[in-house]
Amino acid sequence: MITGLVLAAGRSERMGTPKQLLPFGGVTLIEHVVRTLTRSRLGKDVVVVLGDRAMDIVKRISGLPVRLAYNPDPEGDMVSSIRCGLAYIEPEQAIMIALGDQPLVTTGIVNRLFDEYEGRPEGMVLPVHDGKRGHPMILSPAYREEILFEAMPGGLKALRDRHSGSVRAVPVDTDAVLIDLDYRSEYEEALRRWKEEPDSGER
Repeated sequence: MITGLVLAAGRSERMGTPKQLLPFGGVTLIEHVVRTLTRSRLGKDVVVVLGDRAMDIVKRISGLPVRLAYNPDPEGDMVSSIRCGLAYIEPEQAIMIALGDQPLVTTGIVNRLFDEYEGRPEGMVLPVHDGKRGHPMILSPAYREEILFEAMPGGLKALRDRHSGSVRAVPVDTDAVLIDLDYRSEYEEALRRWKEEPDSGER
């Protein structure tokens, strides 16, 4: 019903080093994120989109139960990676779009979103914290052709705004769904938080 789609193709220019390969919790950042998804109700139904440093990342996640897609334009926008990933996902499947640099998102959050969509499999489902929308985000198959074949200069935000009446927000009590890692200071803060509050799987 739902396939996880991890976006991890970017060049990490602001970080100054490939953030997917930074250490996090005894593994790399991308391993940590992917394991969170595969330990959730998504199980083995996860596609990871790679781009920059793809072969180095493959070496780290090749043992995990995921399928791999490749974005030949890692400098492209998020939509370009989603399109690459959709080539590996059956048309009738919903997708849960997860960011490869959101290590504080827990299996508990993923499962809450999964359960919300499973209860009414239509539209979009996303987490909200303190009035702000975050990721992961679930899209029903109804949006597949729009993503694949229509110009999307505004990305996912524009898609969400065009279909605002179909968006279901799931409140969460953590800002983990809002935090992605672009700078070294953000990575260090996320690592500090994770060490103090390791994923219980229940948040």
